[in-house]
Amino acid sequence: MGRRPTTGYANEEIPDSMPPANQGAIPVLVRLVDGELGEHFRPAEARRWTETHVMVGLYRTDPDTGRRKDQLAWLRAEDVYRVLRPEDVERR
Repeated sequence: MGRRPTTGYANEEIPDSMPPANQGAIPVLVRLVDGELGEHFRPAEARRWTETHVMVGLYRTDPDTGRRKDQLAWLRAEDVYRVLRPEDVERR
């Protein structure tokens, strides 16, 4: 069981052990749950992964500079998709 982070996503979870460096930059879609938007899907990049978790970079643009500034989040692997099918988005 992973540890809970404090970034605001209810389904975010830090694994007990993590790879020490990025393993790639694979385009993915992620399922996020928060108080503002509820359950929703966003584009991201998978950067590190274990058998059970994936660290993703969520695309964000800094409103002051206009530069890309990714937010990193660890999610359970079941919330990270390379291909999103209709049955993947059925309400849970």
